Amino acid sequence: MQKRIILASHSPRRKQFLDELGLQYEILPSLIDEEISNVMGERTSAAQTATELARRKAFTVGEKLRQNGNNKTDELIIIAADTIVVLDDKLFGKPSSPAEARSILQSLCGKTHQVCTGIALLVYNLAQGTMQCLTESEISLVSFRKYNDAEIDAYINTGEPFDKAGAYALQGIGCCLVSKIDGCYTNVIGLPVPKLVKMLREVGVRVLGQ
Repeated sequence: MQKRIILASHSPRRKQFLDELGLQYEILPSLIDEEISNVMGERTSAAQTATELARRKAFTVGEKLRQNGNNKTDELIIIAADTIVVLDDKLFGKPSSPAEARSILQSLCGKTHQVCTGIALLVYNLAQGTMQCLTESEISLVSFRKYNDAEIDAYINTGEPFDKAGAYALQGIGCCLVSKIDGCYTNVIGLPVPKLVKMLREVGVRVLGQ
């Protein structure tokens, strides 16, 4: 069966992970509204919010491809993910300004926060006319050291905090802010790879020889 794999993200970190797994895939970013407040309900956890955002991304891209009608393949497999940073029940997405980035980094200073990523794997079997959506979430704990406002400003001036949940990049200079990580390292970067590998194998995609 011919499978067409789509990454519903323009994240260079997620692209790098899929490249390292040796997957043949295409990139088609989802353009949905990622505003957390539009998803959060009174009893909605961070994991549920991240997973719901990932699910919406996958369905937006999947439906666009399915309705296109030019798919020369048997199956469409859409991979989508969303990452949220949580501290004391407050959720932090991507900062929209230097002032917001500064506020987030001041809040995280010297504390331990959660990084939660939701994954959605949407599979359309075009030959049979069926669809299934697998979802998972992963939570890691990240501890930040104490730092001062001058360090925050210097980090913001690098431009790295923007387009990053929690206003930092573990894979970049932002690693200088981190003192400890408990849990999945790749999750903090934006994609819990071990969990994704498990999900891909469940839908018949060979990864690392299996």
